[in-house]
Amino acid sequence: MSDIRHSLLRRDALSAAKEVLYHLDIYFSSQLQSAPLPIVDKGPVELLEEFVFQVPKERSAQPKEQTKDSVRQIIFSSLFSPQGNKADDSRMSLLGKLVSMAVAVCRIPVLECAASWLQRTPVLYCVRLAKALVDDYCCLVPGSIQTLKQIFSASPRFCCQFITSVTALYDLSSDDLIPPMDLLEMIVNWIFEDPSVLQVLMTLQLHLTEKNLYGRLGLILFDHMVPLVEEINRLADELNPLNASQEIELSLDRLAQALQVAMASGALLCTRDDLRSLCSRLPHNNLLQLVISGPVQQPPHAALPPGFYPHIHTPPLGYGAVPAHPAAHPALPTHPGHTFISGVTFPFRPIR
Repeated sequence: MSDIRHSLLRRDALSAAKEVLYHLDIYFSSQLQSAPLPIVDKGPVELLEEFVFQVPKERSAQPKEQTKDSVRQIIFSSLFSPQGNKADDSRMSLLGKLVSMAVAVCRIPVLECAASWLQRTPVLYCVRLAKALVDDYCCLVPGSIQTLKQIFSASPRFCCQFITSVTALYDLSSDDLIPPMDLLEMIVNWIFEDPSVLQVLMTLQLHLTEKNLYGRLGLILFDHMVPLVEEINRLADELNPLNASQEIELSLDRLAQALQVAMASGALLCTRDDLRSLCSRLPHNNLLQLVISGPVQQPPHAALPPGFYPHIHTPPLGYGAVPAHPAAHPALPTHPGHTFISGVTFPFRPIR
């Protein structure tokens, strides 16, 4: 690619950047003819850094590219995949502007590329993109969140990845890391319209069982539950004097339902004693007590006793074996209005 680089050096910055993208199109089109998943080598990346992100390079590169969606994804990845160097700040700044504009004009191909980028990029960078979008649509211009809200029907995949990134961004550790109310309401509306962001946990058990990882590979870390429960407890204390018992009860119901699905699917690995200790800080809630106290009937599992959460009785990550005690827990009163059946989705009512 040295001849291409020499040619680009004679151009102005804008035309050189356009020429780089043109050569990348040719480069990846050619690669896709011989391999379904081309490898992006250093040559094209160095050209991008030198002529798009204006980071001087001493090396050469090489051209080649092809078919619409695949080529678009590869070019997007080449442009914006972090390389761990000083060009990353320019990458992220440009990416934030590009995705924000794609949201504004509902440019679906760009949103789909951004969804793939969010799915395979380290969380540190995903959080930066999420923050750029939140700043643009929740902070800078009042009411502009309606524009972000409307892309749900255009690109559900992007919305799903955006929710995941926003969850990582707002860890509730300080006032600055509590999500804006407009953002919360938008996400609740998205989930209410299409709960399939949530139903992935329902399919997880099958995949883990097929790979012999059910009860042994936790996808939700118990340590991540601790600050969540502490924040719920803090908010409950603040709401207590305001006669908000119904809102507190609803929040605890939601927590119980999420815990039930996460445990039944094998996504959350912990001992029942740990769970009891964690939730003991919360106000009393009948549904939550059911989840953390009593065994729930499960489909038969070849290696584990029926009637118990497999992950609680299979030693994960350094836990000793926990013996099953079928008669250890007396029956608890059922929570009015909630049917507690493993594998059945719970009704969802957004807080108004």
